Amino acid sequence: MNIAVIGLGGTGSAALRFLAAAGHKVTGYERFEIGHKRGSSHGNSRIIRYAYPDPLYTNLMTAAFPLWEELCDKAGRDLLVKCGGITFAPDGHPELDATIAALSSAGVAHTVMSSTDAMQRFPAFRFAADEMVVFHGDAGFLRSGEIVEAQVALARDAGAEIRAGVEVVDVRASETDVLVRTACGDFSFYDKVIVAGGAYLPMLFPELALPLTVTRQQITYVGLDESVKGVCSPERMPVWIDAATYWYGFPTDGRVDGVKVARHQMGVEVDPIADDRAVRGSDDDEAVRVAEKRIGGTTGRVVHSEVCLYTNTPNEDFIFDTAPGWGNILLVSGCSGHGFKFTVLLGKAASDWATSDEFCHGLADDRFRLHGHLQP
Repeated sequence: MNIAVIGLGGTGSAALRFLAAAGHKVTGYERFEIGHKRGSSHGNSRIIRYAYPDPLYTNLMTAAFPLWEELCDKAGRDLLVKCGGITFAPDGHPELDATIAALSSAGVAHTVMSSTDAMQRFPAFRFAADEMVVFHGDAGFLRSGEIVEAQVALARDAGAEIRAGVEVVDVRASETDVLVRTACGDFSFYDKVIVAGGAYLPMLFPELALPLTVTRQQITYVGLDESVKGVCSPERMPVWIDAATYWYGFPTDGRVDGVKVARHQMGVEVDPIADDRAVRGSDDDEAVRVAEKRIGGTTGRVVHSEVCLYTNTPNEDFIFDTAPGWGNILLVSGCSGHGFKFTVLLGKAASDWATSDEFCHGLADDRFRLHGHLQP
């Protein structure tokens, strides 16, 4: 088959790799350079975890994890760091209770600890006396920017054509094929097209009025005293999520000299083209205060900050569906800030859709269909 993939971030690069490896003629379009910083897949790290208050996503991770491990083997690189993960909140908090229930129902090994026991096991952290902590060892972080580059390289090696720095301006389907037109006036026809454009997807399909809100999100690396760098390494410090406030963080990752802290809360709505991605000191200040509260030995110094985008649906479920009226265009988007860990699965499911017209690998759930997102 002759297939195009538009958008080569986490999901698009995965779909491109799977299709090329299966022997299909496949072309990948990327508006910017590979690994650019104007979307949602760049940077050093993204959390990977089974721990979700929603059992649907806990179960999806059981399908995603083996695909990540397979990618590491094929790329010959440690793109997944299993340092374990903790979720914590005051005892009885509904989100923490739901997370524990989802882990139990999925059969994921985990341990529930008091704050005192957790601080003994993980000396980098500070918890309040009334907080409970759940730990599961298979969590960790993905090296997101390196993953995109690795998947594109594997796809290219398998025969994919990569068209980076090429903006797609029109995608139109007929009963037999799909036309893809670029800003420079070139056009090509394909049997199927997968559109994984993230924040830029609504620009290609304005007539659909997709319910996607794009927000800017800032992450901050906070410096550490030399004396605590050992206990803040991945060998001794897990990734963490405060289920009561949605702040989260990472151990020092060996790429930037500090601990990464951010908040899973929708930021200011922006135009992905017009926004300058400038960091804001007020956001850094808040992240520093959280780091000082939760992690012993931080210096209060901001080592590095950067901005990425969330592409949000109203309920934070993904969009994984064909374009209305056209069964040969697949739209994949709306990862709402929690989706990178699933991108390899979304890419696999998209590549299988392109050859079978079926939704599989857990993406058949009705929550991912467009009718659940569009206004009546």
